[in-house]
Amino acid sequence: MGKSKYFKNKEEFVKVMTALCDRLKCDPKVGADVAKANVIVRFEYSDPDAAVTINGRDKPETPGDFISYCWDSKTPEPDVVMINSADFSHRFWHGKENPMLAIAMGKMKTKGDAAKALALLPAIKPAFKIYPEVLKELGRKDLVL
Repeated sequence: MGKSKYFKNKEEFVKVMTALCDRLKCDPKVGADVAKANVIVRFEYSDPDAAVTINGRDKPETPGDFISYCWDSKTPEPDVVMINSADFSHRFWHGKENPMLAIAMGKMKTKGDAAKALALLPAIKPAFKIYPEVLKELGRKDLVL
């Protein structure tokens, strides 16, 4: 495995992705649409190694949230696991990666029902505008592509 072009270490990557997840989980468009899909997706990242599980099935404990997430946990059991590099994820959240093409080319691997995860693409499309905003809010304008 290589080294991330964008993130110094796992802590930096998790900080950025946590800020994004915090915005999306209560977003009335993205969060609500992901919850309607009734799916649990785990993203397993490399370079750096990390995993986040997005739970769109179970009602979140926090009022106002539509979905929940947790880092580096094997529960709840996901419907699908998406496996890719942190750099791929960074480009994806900018709207610069095509997951279907990435799967075909081996840049992204899946376990389980990949169709369920790919069906979320229309729901998460508004996040492509939110992600650069999150980076700027974190003082990481240098990461905006």
